[in-house]
Amino acid sequence: MGTCISRLVTGIFLLTTLGAPLAFAQQEGEGAAAPALGEMDLEQLTNLKVEQVYGVSKFEQAVTEAPASVSVITADEIKHYGWRTLADVIRSSRGFFTSYDRNYSYIGTRGFSRPGDYNTRVLLLIDGHRINDAIYETAAIGTEFILDLALIDRIEIIRGPSSSLYGAGAFFGVINVITRSAKQIEGGEAAASGGSQRTGAGRLTYGKSFDGGEFVASGSAYKSRGNDSLFYPEFNDPATNNGIASNMDRDRNYSLFASGRLHDFTLTGALISRDKRIPTASFNTIFNDPRTHSVDRRSYLDLKYDKALEGGTGVTARLFYDEYRYQGNFAYEKGLDDPGFYPPTYLNRDDHLARWWGGEAQASRQVLPRLQLTAGASFRDSFLKLPNYDAVPQGRRVENDHSDLFLALFGQGELRLFEHLIVNVGVRHDHYQTFGGATSPRLAVIYTPVEGTVFKYIEGKAFRAPNAYELYYNDVFDTNVANPRLAPETVRTRELIYEQYLGEVLRTSLSLFQNKIENLISYQNLPSGEVSFGNAGRVKAVGGEFEVEGQWASGFAARTSYSFVSARDEGQDQRLDYSPRQLAKLNLTAPLYRKKLFAGVELQGTARRDFSHNGVQTAAPGYLIANATLFSTGILPSLDLSLSVYNFLDRRYQDPATTDHRQSLIAQDGRTFRVQATYGF
Repeated sequence: MGTCISRLVTGIFLLTTLGAPLAFAQQEGEGAAAPALGEMDLEQLTNLKVEQVYGVSKFEQAVTEAPASVSVITADEIKHYGWRTLADVIRSSRGFFTSYDRNYSYIGTRGFSRPGDYNTRVLLLIDGHRINDAIYETAAIGTEFILDLALIDRIEIIRGPSSSLYGAGAFFGVINVITRSAKQIEGGEAAASGGSQRTGAGRLTYGKSFDGGEFVASGSAYKSRGNDSLFYPEFNDPATNNGIASNMDRDRNYSLFASGRLHDFTLTGALISRDKRIPTASFNTIFNDPRTHSVDRRSYLDLKYDKALEGGTGVTARLFYDEYRYQGNFAYEKGLDDPGFYPPTYLNRDDHLARWWGGEAQASRQVLPRLQLTAGASFRDSFLKLPNYDAVPQGRRVENDHSDLFLALFGQGELRLFEHLIVNVGVRHDHYQTFGGATSPRLAVIYTPVEGTVFKYIEGKAFRAPNAYELYYNDVFDTNVANPRLAPETVRTRELIYEQYLGEVLRTSLSLFQNKIENLISYQNLPSGEVSFGNAGRVKAVGGEFEVEGQWASGFAARTSYSFVSARDEGQDQRLDYSPRQLAKLNLTAPLYRKKLFAGVELQGTARRDFSHNGVQTAAPGYLIANATLFSTGILPSLDLSLSVYNFLDRRYQDPATTDHRQSLIAQDGRTFRVQATYGF
């Protein structure tokens, strides 16, 4: 796979270098070609097109002045590359990778991906509302993500620890999803799609703006039969259907979203319910039993007040109520330790429920011509139920009821010392009932010697609080043991960033980083044979990321990146497992006809991932996959059409499995396709 990565990296730079001539393509309605870089004068080269971001500092600022390495993914990119889930978006982004165990998708970044981590180290926001739940602290990015991707205006991917503003969870970064406004919709939209594996989806959306406000409402549904037949050699026995999981990959969901704004107040609500069969027989369940499935239900209400006052002061406050329910249904055969009255097979069930409410308030003010201050406070009060029981009359049952409260204060100052030098300092203190307090500072120095050239140095500390699942969960089998004495993880990071802008055409970014993690929370196998979470890890990761992206007036766009990281478990004095050392990516969009018909192609190269599975050292081989999309808009009035082919070279590749599986590797899908139509009215 090292050869594949090298070839992809070489191709990336060749395509990027040769891409500029495509800028000569005729612009729509114009007779002149867009100038190539070599023909641009100094004024054109410094005529920067710089995007604005909100999530880095909790106020609008230019990407060039944000104290982080940030990527902004637009709604057009989602369309042009045919991305179906948030996992697809993340997988295409610099320095990120994902894995899929045929139930959930998991985030990996900067050399880090741990078994048993349900995306707890990346904070996921929708319009500033925290989506990570209060039991597992999961950032749901697969078909269980609460928002239809068609409702997204843009996604801010913020790399590096951000606990100085957001507290726990913003350990490796923040993904801030910003929804479309009613003005961007202004009417109705109906969408339908179909594709491989008997997959179908539909959406109906309406948006209306009026004097002083707006309203958006949307509903979506999705259903997929999945792979009819999945073969797992670990179960290749006549007693277990010769290792074939038949009709065990079914996935279906429905979601609702509504948002209304009246003057300075915005009320938003969202809900998703998703049901997924589990074909891998994880947790030693009965193989090929359709009773084994998981159900996730997530919902929230958010009331936000946002007001710009006289004197340059901005005030934001919100109240929220959230709910998450997880039901895991696991089919088992009666064992020797099971009570005699149990039937030959039965269901063991997790029926977990979390309800929480809270609030946040912050104010930002330009107190001096060169100094902007931001300060705020937040709290969250949670009620949690984590029972595990056998679905048998008078069967075994373990109750787990808990409550949790945390309070936080945060502040940030941004001082423009000189015209080209900015110093950004932030700090936040969180206090939890479970373990006490944690303080998270961040320092950033941003230097722009000339327009278009930006240097950033960022240093900070972040933490991740142990979640309720890690602290309290145990089951009727006495295989999982609670550990209420868990301490929070901490990470100290240093990052140096160089960004170069060449007019409205090209942007390059180079990042060098170092992360040092203490008290890493991981699975531990106890001498008794039980499993528990413990603070047993110390990790150091050093790496770099390079990206080039260009966008030409002709409609041609390209983005390519290469990432390398060396991560070591210093406690074990060995390379950190489950993570690739190298990632290489290429995204190309080309207009085929008058900016109404586009072709989008992406290549994703992931290096080998070594790991230990149940005491046996193994590896997931590296791979290179390619996806392609044809997208048209406006060829027929008010109608958008797309055809996407995923993994169109039909490469066979696998993701690492966790210790919850008998399998060490889990095969991913081969070639699949989707056709989608969206009509506006």
